[in-house]
Amino acid sequence: MAHASAAEIPKGFLLTEAKARKVIPPPLDDEEWWEISDKPSLQLELNPCSTKAKPRDGRVAMRTITHGTSAPSSSGEQLVLYRNATSAKAVLAKLRAELKRCSRGSYRSSATRLSVGDEAVFVTGHAYTKGKLDETMPPTMWAVARRGSAVFFYSDFADRGDGRILRDRALLRKTLAGDAKKMAKKVCDLPGVCR
Repeated sequence: MAHASAAEIPKGFLLTEAKARKVIPPPLDDEEWWEISDKPSLQLELNPCSTKAKPRDGRVAMRTITHGTSAPSSSGEQLVLYRNATSAKAVLAKLRAELKRCSRGSYRSSATRLSVGDEAVFVTGHAYTKGKLDETMPPTMWAVARRGSAVFFYSDFADRGDGRILRDRALLRKTLAGDAKKMAKKVCDLPGVCR
């Protein structure tokens, strides 16, 4: 079980945090924005069934960073610390089950195995119109990984306005997986997370 000191995520710990905490000067502040939250009651960055109920999954600390632009584009980073590795494993198992159960209708997701940390998945979500893939909408992608009692998420939805993101899917996957690999090493610096 992780000890009490692991229930805190140090300021500046997340990969995007230094950039997120910088003040964006006008007029750029109308074009780009960051949000940082330490609320453990937020939903997970990947929520396949659009659950709204208050989470009761054993989390002890959480930090969520979201980045948005007027392009529009959005990306996110989220680190969640759980009481123990068993609770964290259960979260990944539940996510996998929800991806299968709730991937239908106008939004569908697919998951593939990712070699990061103790276990991980790479998820791609697509919009569908009348049962067909809507190629005018770029996909949203997530790298979700667990290391010990920590679960972390990296996501990106980028509408570049020219369809480019549909061709850059491999590069985006590599970038998100790379961030997850960095965090998989970093979380072991937190007391009790990887033991």
